[in-house]
Amino acid sequence: MANLEHKQAVLKLIYEGGLTEDGKMKTKSKSYRNLQGAASADQLEVVATTLSSFTNSPFIGAEKIETLNLN
Repeated sequence: MANLEHKQAVLKLIYEGGLTEDGKMKTKSKSYRNLQGAASADQLEVVATTLSSFTNSPFIGAEKIETLNLN
């Protein structure tokens, strides 16, 4: 029987990065590695909100990117 094993998780924060010449919004991001795989959505929201307060760029959102091994 196959199992999934946590390998790594990354929290990616996304910010506004200004406008292009066409008037479209650019984004920029910052990634934080070594995230615990068992971190809840509420815990991630607190961390993302806290970290985003340290920048002047408007905060858009956050992503949790997980890598799993299939055994």
